[in-house]
Amino acid sequence: MILLLEATVVIGVAGTVALAGRFLDWKGALAGALLGYIYYLGGGRLHFASVLTFLVVGGLATRYRYREKHGEKRGVRTWSNVLANGTVAAGVAGYAAFSQMDRGLGLAMFMGAVSAAFTDTMATELGMLSRRKPVTITSLREAEPGTPGAVTPEGLTYSLVAPVSLTAVIAVLDSGLAGQVHLWLAITVFTGFIGSVLDSVVGALFQSRYRCVACGRAVEVRKHCGVPTQYVGGSRYFNNDTVNLVATLSGALSGYLLGLLLL
Repeated sequence: MILLLEATVVIGVAGTVALAGRFLDWKGALAGALLGYIYYLGGGRLHFASVLTFLVVGGLATRYRYREKHGEKRGVRTWSNVLANGTVAAGVAGYAAFSQMDRGLGLAMFMGAVSAAFTDTMATELGMLSRRKPVTITSLREAEPGTPGAVTPEGLTYSLVAPVSLTAVIAVLDSGLAGQVHLWLAITVFTGFIGSVLDSVVGALFQSRYRCVACGRAVEVRKHCGVPTQYVGGSRYFNNDTVNLVATLSGALSGYLLGLLLL
């Protein structure tokens, strides 16, 4: 009961800040609150704090020079984006809580899912500020910024902020794991890299691509600059949220495999 009360207070405060700061819309905040209870009650403070770190740091990276990167006023994350990035981690936390899974292995899967989403967000949002043109990961040909599957060296470098942040959370909140900080850094770096690369590969091969008819930018959404965008390729049913879901699943699976080897 005490943990439930604590979770309610913390999630309520976090949700209010997310709404006030326009990190999430109200549906996104509601979806985040639902997943937040699963993180908190299924895993505990460490699980919730890890996802909260992703939300705050990733959100700040997203809004940094937003108009320059995306060509329109700053948007907010919706419920579909919240679920795409957080459902796998919530599933892992819930399953680990009610099964006989080893705690370390469950945490490795959870951190893998979070690191995949976190790493990809940092690589995308900060990589878009690169002065050089990105290249499509499957062909290494130059592409327009905003093209699904396009990557930059700067993005890959900045993406390391994610695993370092998650490892710091582990070291601060769990003294029992602090002595294994090098192992958790390896797990979060590896799973984040796998998830981010797979996100780019799947995005390049299958994700729907659009062009804004108002500003001419290559975009991933069906509406930009307030008007419907023009479809130019990829699967109409394979959008950015679908790609994120695949990436977080790969992060959880790679976390499981690496956890078996290291923990």
